[in-house]
Amino acid sequence: MRLSDYGKRFEDWMVKVFYNYGLFLAKHQFWFLVGPLICTVLSIPGLFFLQINLDLYRLFVPTDAPVRYEFERTKDFNRLPLGDLNLIPKRNRREFDCSDASCYFPDVEMDRLRRDLEAMEDEARHDVPFGNVTSLARYRRDTNKDKEKKERERKLVPAKNDILRFYVVHRKFDNLLQSKYLGALFQYTQDMMKVTNDYEGETWGLEDFCTKDPGASTCNNNLNLWIKHADVLFKDGKIKANPNLQLSYPVLYLFNRPKDIGNVIYGVDVKGEKNEIQGARVLTIHWFVNYPATPENNAAYFAFRQKLNEYWENIAENSDLQFIPHNDKAMDDEMLEIIKTTVPYAVPATILLTIYVLVANFSWDPTKSKPVEMCLGVWCVIFALIITFGVFFFCGAKFNPVTSTMPFLVLAVGVDDDFLMVAAWRECDRKLSPATRIALVMGDAGASITVTSFTNFFCFFLGWLMCSTPAVADFCIITAVGVFFDYLMQITFYAAVLKYSGDREDKGGLACCTCCYKFDEDDEDVERNRAETEAAKEKEEHIDFQHHEKTKDLPLMHRLFRDYFAPFIMKKWVRLGSLALFPIYTAFALYGCSILRVDISPVKYIRDNSPIQTFVALADKYIWADNVMPTFHIMNPPDLRDAGARARLNELVFRLEHTSYSIGRVSTNLWIWQYQQYLNDFPNINYTTDFYDRKNMRDFFSQLDYSQYRDKVKILDNVTNGEPCISAFSFQTSFYGLDSWDKRQSELFLWRDILKEYPDFDMFLSGIFSPFLIDQRHTIAPSSMQTIGSALAMMALISFFFLPDALSVFWMTWSLLSISMGVCGGLALLGSDLDSVSMGCIVMAIGLAVDYSVHICYRYHRSEYSTAQEKVADTLASVGWPITQAVSSTLVGLAITIMVPAYLVRVFFQTVYLVNIIGLFHALIWLPQLISALDPVERVPLRERHVISKQIPLTLH
Repeated sequence: MRLSDYGKRFEDWMVKVFYNYGLFLAKHQFWFLVGPLICTVLSIPGLFFLQINLDLYRLFVPTDAPVRYEFERTKDFNRLPLGDLNLIPKRNRREFDCSDASCYFPDVEMDRLRRDLEAMEDEARHDVPFGNVTSLARYRRDTNKDKEKKERERKLVPAKNDILRFYVVHRKFDNLLQSKYLGALFQYTQDMMKVTNDYEGETWGLEDFCTKDPGASTCNNNLNLWIKHADVLFKDGKIKANPNLQLSYPVLYLFNRPKDIGNVIYGVDVKGEKNEIQGARVLTIHWFVNYPATPENNAAYFAFRQKLNEYWENIAENSDLQFIPHNDKAMDDEMLEIIKTTVPYAVPATILLTIYVLVANFSWDPTKSKPVEMCLGVWCVIFALIITFGVFFFCGAKFNPVTSTMPFLVLAVGVDDDFLMVAAWRECDRKLSPATRIALVMGDAGASITVTSFTNFFCFFLGWLMCSTPAVADFCIITAVGVFFDYLMQITFYAAVLKYSGDREDKGGLACCTCCYKFDEDDEDVERNRAETEAAKEKEEHIDFQHHEKTKDLPLMHRLFRDYFAPFIMKKWVRLGSLALFPIYTAFALYGCSILRVDISPVKYIRDNSPIQTFVALADKYIWADNVMPTFHIMNPPDLRDAGARARLNELVFRLEHTSYSIGRVSTNLWIWQYQQYLNDFPNINYTTDFYDRKNMRDFFSQLDYSQYRDKVKILDNVTNGEPCISAFSFQTSFYGLDSWDKRQSELFLWRDILKEYPDFDMFLSGIFSPFLIDQRHTIAPSSMQTIGSALAMMALISFFFLPDALSVFWMTWSLLSISMGVCGGLALLGSDLDSVSMGCIVMAIGLAVDYSVHICYRYHRSEYSTAQEKVADTLASVGWPITQAVSSTLVGLAITIMVPAYLVRVFFQTVYLVNIIGLFHALIWLPQLISALDPVERVPLRERHVISKQIPLTLH
């Protein structure tokens, strides 16, 4: 037996299963209607578990990206104890040498001694007799109990850490390192600290949110004090010739002491080997924020931040300066705005879609009009969405900006299935009972939507498995589950709706409940209907659900597709014209695919009208280009007493300092060099024995100029004094001129390659410009090709089971490839790039393209006519109008999304429109023409074809 024979048996078995299922549903229609409603109601509480994921790192960093490893190692570095250089271990821990002010004591004895000393201090303050040390210590613990309790309660509230940052530029990008700008700017920062905002009856100021110095109760402006000093420096040009001051960038030297200024000025003009500063186009002012993150405080903080923005906007209106706000959570806030902007559009989209299905399914013939039924079809999809989100949120899944387009997609796909089921209902003989008709509908349309639903499901499920970008993977899996629940709602709830409608069809269906129609049947009509019903019952007993006769009284649009459109596209000159058009389409599609380039940029994740757009443009031109200062971590430091080990470390730093875009030695921020210079001031110091002496290290880090290095060096407390006690350390060096993402990507990979050549140091880097963007640029192309190729292959494989006819599988796969190629090329021609957003949309396009191809191929394969032209007419009569309705409803329903000013939603809109327009052209023109041209039935002799046609009890008209 041939494979096609097995396939035919599988098809017939699937039709039989759905036919019997339809009969079962007709007997228990109440439970099939109420059951899904109960599930929907039970899912509603899950919606209240909604969590939103706005973390760019967690959303858009590929799971296999190197930056994930670097991020985790950075957390390991930060968790390492800083160490206490005041503790100087001896070789024998129980030997005490108190000749030095800093002694090491065993932990237990140290704690006891500290408590006794504190008690004696209190004794002296309160004139308590010296003998009552123990009782006084107990008294101290009791009196401080309430204070400790309050401290524990305070720690239970998470802290909000942020940076209030404003980038300052001149309207004409003039040099800002001039006294006429600097003096006024510092005064603006002083005045800003006095800004207050009234919120919900309380007055809030910077004092309520800023990070305060230990022991201080007020904020300070120390972070911006450099502006005041710069004002003094740049008043007199001769100051640059001062031998005690080297105005280099990004590190200046005052009395040979380095000061990092790379994070406060950008767009710097430098000259000479020492990178001497001539001017700067961008300055930074900022304040640290830290406060208990209660909902009330957060709301007050956001309102206060807006008040500060208004303050700087007012300054900008009266000066030549512009102030661009930015903070560490700005991108998070912006992505939340995309969700808040996009999701509400689902309401007008649903209203538009409802209006469309009402108009498209209304007829003055009450037996053919299905407006209420189609409205319930829209609600059927909404119920599926409620169940999907309820289940997902209850299970802990988080919503993100990419998945905000998912409701629109499922709404479009679900309504497509409604059109097919209604069309199948209209094709059934109206003389049959509603139970038989719903069984025939399920045997016909049920099998068809099963094919498309499962191909859609597996397409998105495969996207979830294959895609390495978490945001796109989340979009794929939640869409896959949404498609699955929508399918269940279609074959349960909506099938029951059609059955209830069939029971009342003679009165106008469900519309009779809305008083749209009124009937005055005379006795002759009643008698005629009763006679037809009796004849239909006798006919049902012998019905062949595999080859059932279709009604001759098809709706108008179905007849138009059968009698006019199908013969038209099958004319020879129309075939030649459309086939000549295909190479032109292919050329444009291939050209578009050839210019589709990888471009990952922060602007892809923010709104077009967002104030962050200005910051991104500024950062791309100056901030990320002028001073990139990665942090290099050494987790396994060498023994720095050894000259050879120091030389090897210096060699590594030298190589990093001499890449194409390195600023050089002047920008390197390495504590070891400063420490060596410090030790050289003491002639009696011996590197071999004294390099790790804790007293020397403590004195070095306590110097004001070198205290900046302390948090970069992790000290081990349990190492004998004088032995290597550094567990890890980090250093920085700067790079200049990285004014494009291609340059940044190549330079980052070069840094990583250099570090790999020193495996004994166990090195990694962090703190670079948007690292997730670069790693995504590197992986997006191969990941996209792998995901898209796998999706196409999986669709062809699945269709082989549901469309076991080899010709149908071939043309379905060809159509899928052609539509996908057209969508990719069209996106490129419309200005989109290859990124995580467009990759998810292309996977979506593959899933949508399956629908049109499968419906045409499945219906053509099931047709039992003897000529290709008759098969095409029969196919388009069945699915031509439903496909057109599905496409037009999708275009109408999603037209509202063009109003969302965000690249993320715009690419979704472009993809949906491209796949629907291109898919409609394939489904109604190219696919019928090509599949009929190669149909083996065309090679059957006319005499045999005539005999076959006599045996088939179907008529085209």
